[in-house]
Amino acid sequence: MEIRYSQLCFLPVFLFINGVSLQQIVEGFIGDSAVLPCSSEEPLIRIQDIDVHWRIKYTQTVYDIINGQVSVEGQDPEYKNRVESFPEEYLRGIFSIKLNNLQHTDAGVYQCYINMRESVIRSVDLLIKERTRRQLPIEGTESRPEMTVMIISVLFIGIISSLANCVTGVSS
Repeated sequence: MEIRYSQLCFLPVFLFINGVSLQQIVEGFIGDSAVLPCSSEEPLIRIQDIDVHWRIKYTQTVYDIINGQVSVEGQDPEYKNRVESFPEEYLRGIFSIKLNNLQHTDAGVYQCYINMRESVIRSVDLLIKERTRRQLPIEGTESRPEMTVMIISVLFIGIISSLANCVTGVSS
């Protein structure tokens, strides 16, 4: 009896570890876009049977696909005009979304709830980073193509002039 009890104590830990390992991590940069993946292995019958709900913080509406159609009704204002999906992929069981113009506040764990014959939940952890600014070169260290072209042109004209003088000097 004690062995079974100890097994039951570790069951929630096992489920927790197993659930965390299924969570995907996506990195994005401020101002860029990121695709948050979500798919189902379940074969689809009809597109009208598909309901997919993207949420963050479990209740904040990011994006909905209801009866196979995009619905922005009830979408949190923070995500208005910044989220798109890929309707051509729905019949393949792919319900990923693309979040545009990333902001610091977009970071967090997103849940994708797929409701078909069975319910499936996928989690995506979106990490937001700032791009490191490229250091500007110190003035005078960067090569400038227009200067290079000018120098080559002057040298070329000088060589042609020298050759022309040699040719005219030999013939006289």
